[in-house]
Amino acid sequence: MIPWLEVRRKIMHTYPIVIPIGYQYLSKETALKILLPICAFYVFCDILRHLHAGFNELFERVIASRFLRERERRGLIGSTYFIFGTILTILLFPKEVAIAALFILVISDASAGIVGSGWGRTRLFGEKTLEGSIAFFITGMAVVALTMKGNLFWGTLAVLGATLVELFSLRLDDNLTIPLVAGG
Repeated sequence: MIPWLEVRRKIMHTYPIVIPIGYQYLSKETALKILLPICAFYVFCDILRHLHAGFNELFERVIASRFLRERERRGLIGSTYFIFGTILTILLFPKEVAIAALFILVISDASAGIVGSGWGRTRLFGEKTLEGSIAFFITGMAVVALTMKGNLFWGTLAVLGATLVELFSLRLDDNLTIPLVAGG
């Protein structure tokens, strides 16, 4: 049976594919000028919902009940980690590497979640499944093959590392750690 909360979350997770696509045509500075205010807005909303009961009630009704996991209700939401991880990735890595890492975050993480929750049978670690991890690795390798011309060896190591981070993400949200490991 497919858990629809996870499917909805992962579909929402694919909308940010516009970031690596757009970054291909923008300078690092322009991309950051766009992303930094978005990040500030997400952080502001995350803090506000913990401090203001009325805002939190609205947030719960409109967003949390449809998309958030229980742990995200107590801390920062995945989207905040996502935008922060995106900014760090753009700041730290050459453009080609950052674009590949961000595509891996968007495509591979969504694939792992959908395949793992819908068809995963072999539990590896917590809620993570072998099938989800294989989907992450295969889609990550497809991204590397399409974006990292001539860097297949290093791309393979990056995808393997990102797959392991997605599998074993414990304390830090994988929206932050996946692109940093994939880029490294």
